[in-house]
Amino acid sequence: MKRIVLAEDHAMIRDGLRLLLTTRADWTIVGETGDGRAVAEIVRQTEADLLLLDLDLPGCHGIQLAEQIKAERPDVKILILTGNAQLATVRTAMSAGADGYMLKHEDGGELLDAISLVLSGARYVSKALSQLPESEDRAGVASVTTREKEILALVANGYTSQQIADKLSLSVLTVRKHRQNLMSKLSLRNVAEVTAYAIRDGLALADRKA
Repeated sequence: MKRIVLAEDHAMIRDGLRLLLTTRADWTIVGETGDGRAVAEIVRQTEADLLLLDLDLPGCHGIQLAEQIKAERPDVKILILTGNAQLATVRTAMSAGADGYMLKHEDGGELLDAISLVLSGARYVSKALSQLPESEDRAGVASVTTREKEILALVANGYTSQQIADKLSLSVLTVRKHRQNLMSKLSLRNVAEVTAYAIRDGLALADRKA
């Protein structure tokens, strides 16, 4: 049974989320709050597996909460649920430790899929975000090979080097070399930054881990 905490300051939205999540017999809501100051303690006390987190809670910003909670509980999954579709915010949230980023205007079916994927260890970003324009500097992307982009997308979606090797019929050493090369070309330091970059280019939507 997966334990879920709801952190959303609008009671009607919490009610709707609760009803939606009860359609899954293998999930249980173990806590909920609309106060940002209470979230970390609820996650701690309930030993939650997943936190469904609004970014704009009174008392504490969601990105700060995500960073704090991941520092205390690296194993807990955090799925952001927000109306903020700015790519800069998406990147910041994922770099802070969020495992997924879901827009509130998406339908309930996508939310259930997002929760399932995040709980399985994959990362998730709302489909609509891949359609947003990107005006930032793309220096370095021209030197990234097609294979490196493919590996970048798989890393961002939660695949390990061994799983990527199996999927692409490559050796693990070859996969690791491609990862090192693309991270060097794009000045990426860790998986969170790889994920953020992939989100920016829509690559994190290309191949989600089942």
